[in-house]
Order: sequence, then C-alpha cells, then structure tokens
Amino acid sequence: MVRGYRGELDLNNVQKTLCRKHAGASRWAYNYGLRRKQEVYKAGQKTPTAIDLHREINALKPSEPWMYEVSKCAFQEGLRDLDAAFKHFFR
Repeated sequence: MVRGYRGELDLNNVQKTLCRKHAGASRWAYNYGLRRKQEVYKAGQKTPTAIDLHREINALKPSEPWMYEVSKCAFQEGLRDLDAAFKHFFR
C-alpha cells in the first residue's frame, strides 16, 4: 500500500525571508555554474564539475558578504541540479 501525506509550513516573516534567501542563492549558483560551463564549452576545455564550481564560489565568498547569510548547502544543491541537467541534456 502506498500512502501520501501532505503538510503545510506556517512560517513567520523571518523564516520566510531565510527561505527566499536560500532559494535565491541556489538560483544564483545554478546561473553562475551555467555561465561558467558555457564559457568553458565554447573554449573547448573540460567542463567543470559541481565540486569545481563550488570551490570557485567559495573563493568568491570574501568579496560577497551576502553569501555568508545562507547555508553552503544552498549553493551545492543548485550546482548538483545543474550537473544533473547537463547529464540529461547530453544523454
């Protein structure tokens, strides 16, 4: 038997703001990774992985203070989603 459950989050304003910041950071990482992969692809070099891109983002953190307001997992998940999209596209 398969069961499904529904749940609803009742977030306060601080929690909503944090959720939006994390979603924005993930979207930023995805777009950053996409831009970098396109640059490397056009140059004919080896495509960077999510780990390589995460290292680049970590190097950017000191110059971008907003990156410290969110978890590192937000950036990692955005880059993992990008890797999965590339694998499906080139399959």
